[in-house]
Amino acid sequence: MIAVLLPFLLLALTELLCAFTGWGSAEISDDPFVEFAEVRPLFELTSDGRSWQTSPSRRKYFKEDSFSAEKSPDEFRIFVFGGSTVQGNPFSIETSFPTYLQVALKKADPSRSWKVINCGGVSYASYRLVPVMQECLAHEPDLFIFCEGHNEFLEDVSYASVRKAPAAVSTAFSLLNQLRTFRLLRAGVLNLAPAKTSPDSSGSPPHTRPVLTTDVDTMLDHDGGFAAYHRDDAHAATVVSHFRTNLQRMAELCDQHSVPLLMILPPSNLSDCPPFKPEFSQSLSESDRGHVVELLKQARQMVVGRPAQAISIAEQVTQIDPQYALAWYELGHLQLIARDFSAAERSFRRARDEDVCPLRMTTPLEATLQQVVDENRLPFLNAHDLLKARTTNGIVGDNVLVDHVHPSFRGHEEIAIAIADWMLSAQFASASNPDWKQATHQECQQRLQSLDNLYFLRGQRHLENLKLWAAGRSGGPPLKNALP
Repeated sequence: MIAVLLPFLLLALTELLCAFTGWGSAEISDDPFVEFAEVRPLFELTSDGRSWQTSPSRRKYFKEDSFSAEKSPDEFRIFVFGGSTVQGNPFSIETSFPTYLQVALKKADPSRSWKVINCGGVSYASYRLVPVMQECLAHEPDLFIFCEGHNEFLEDVSYASVRKAPAAVSTAFSLLNQLRTFRLLRAGVLNLAPAKTSPDSSGSPPHTRPVLTTDVDTMLDHDGGFAAYHRDDAHAATVVSHFRTNLQRMAELCDQHSVPLLMILPPSNLSDCPPFKPEFSQSLSESDRGHVVELLKQARQMVVGRPAQAISIAEQVTQIDPQYALAWYELGHLQLIARDFSAAERSFRRARDEDVCPLRMTTPLEATLQQVVDENRLPFLNAHDLLKARTTNGIVGDNVLVDHVHPSFRGHEEIAIAIADWMLSAQFASASNPDWKQATHQECQQRLQSLDNLYFLRGQRHLENLKLWAAGRSGGPPLKNALP
């Protein structure tokens, strides 16, 4: 027993020593899956030195925001990290939930100075947000909020060299990387044998981790990017493992610096967003594929007079090919017509998860977020369920979202009020105004009405462009190193 327990005792003592001395702390380079060609700061000082503002070089993906260089004693400073949902797309930060959160906090507790900084980057996945969060630790934060999960598959091509590793190895690496001892040893190894950045004679990157470009380079920004998406279960498992690693690193960074971290699960459009790219199982023959298409056609024709039979046929199709996302989506709508809302939601979720172009957070990613929250005892807000409760049928769709992931103006309000409610319960604020929710709604409506027509026209144009982008019609340069 002593022989068995001694190594674990030594490991525990080493971890305590590392924690006491600060060795093996989480760093940007700790990402076991990717590294960056360059990490540029999101914020820079203004010329007068009085404020930090979004760097002009980063405004292609982030909207301009600013905060005082000198924090006042009564200021409560919040940084919100995420993708385009945090930024307020397809509109902008004026109607985003971080802006509305600042309104809500001022209405609830006007005794304090509330400042909410929008760190939402278009197409930014969790691995790109970790360096941003680490940078913001130097700006005297009182609270971090993370809301992301939709963008994890956008830079799929960047995982080419990682994808060869078995999922079990990636998961083990992710778990070991949570130990300070392992991070310290790994840093030593990397210093002794630095990764190369040029490809070898075979054309494959010789380094362990792929080097990502400084800025986001999504597959859908390129001609041929949409066609490059295909089913790859091993790659999907690696993405989930990487997501878990990033969330854990965020939790550790916040714990090390005593900054509270609120995790938010973003909403997904289930009922009004067909799969972006349904794909038959590779094992299905051409004749079986034709049979599936014919059966779905029959089910659509029967929906008016024989809905039960139509559902039965659609269910038969999902049994023939459980991976065909369109069949699950069709089944969901038939169940919706039959008012079997619970079954319809399950079918819509399965349609989302089987989509080979996953532009919405999948169930494995949602489960991973929940696991990290539970393991680290982090506060959590499920924005999908929050908006779901505002629907008549209990299924999130165009009733609360404007496209596949982005909330409506009222949806942003609801998320902001829910965060403020949590902050009050966690005693970050005290509600001196019992009618603060109604006052928040009125203020948000006044702000909405004060915006000029150009704001809404730009938003509608952006929404149309976003739909073209999601359909693989961005018109960008050809995709290099496309997946087979």
